[in-house]
Amino acid sequence: MNKWFRKGNARRYHRIDMPTRFFIMPSSPIKDREIYATGADYFPTNYVNMIKGRKYDTINSVGKIKEQNELITEIFNEVIEDIEFFGECTKKISKGISPKNDATCWSTVNEKLKGLHSIHRIQASSPKTFQYLSMIEEKYLSFLKRMVESINKSTPENFEVSGHLPIGFKLDEMMAIFQQPKFAKIPLVQAILHLSEYLDAYLDIYRQINDDNYLKQFPQEWPLEEANVSASGIAVYLPKRFDVYSKVDVYLYFEEDNKILNFDGSVVDLRDDNERQKQRIAINFDFPDGTDQNYFQQQIQKQEVKECMKFALYS
Repeated sequence: MNKWFRKGNARRYHRIDMPTRFFIMPSSPIKDREIYATGADYFPTNYVNMIKGRKYDTINSVGKIKEQNELITEIFNEVIEDIEFFGECTKKISKGISPKNDATCWSTVNEKLKGLHSIHRIQASSPKTFQYLSMIEEKYLSFLKRMVESINKSTPENFEVSGHLPIGFKLDEMMAIFQQPKFAKIPLVQAILHLSEYLDAYLDIYRQINDDNYLKQFPQEWPLEEANVSASGIAVYLPKRFDVYSKVDVYLYFEEDNKILNFDGSVVDLRDDNERQKQRIAINFDFPDGTDQNYFQQQIQKQEVKECMKFALYS
């Protein structure tokens, strides 16, 4: 039975799972704000709970470190505060509040741009730990600098971004190594790993905000993701949340014809997916354009033919 609609396909349009390039945003941004905000909720409850879990894991691992525990605990707590500050700035931006308009907040931003000061306290006594924390600092500052650039250039009508945020940091390579089973019982390694994951939780939210203000112009870059579709609606997993019954704009891109479809939609179902840390969102199209709807139906039928041929080939 279809995982999205428990009544199956007893309706006018048949539903299938289909790889789709899509871009979905609230129909109306937040009004009367200091800087442009889309109106999406980038801090859904299940994701916030995941962030809290990563913070707990970090603190728990730090508590198991025996050498220089007091100093390391102080340093990690201060870095956690730095990360949380980035998170608070991200939350302000998501609500259309400019950190620049708060003198205390903006002063703190400019201080953070100088680096994570606390990590230098361990440079002499534990250079390897300092090296790992410096990798965290590098990634943190890269995102913070881009955030500041956007804040400085943004207006109530536009959140200014300059392309994708960077990927492929040295930290990411090191954390992939630290995830190996042989490091599972080394408290310091686990503390660094969890701290990195805690940072990523907030950076991923900011990346989503950045991409939502950039990708609409570049449908060729929309990721190809599984969606449950029919000619009358779509159901997808998203890292952001929309209110049930809220209006959204749904854009679909079909590379073979370089064609973009645009549907007005209404959110009809919303469920937390804690395993993926995403929202399962079902959307109905409101009075869809007949030509676009027919084209979409043809693409769905093509996908069904592909699935039938694949089944016949391997059966």
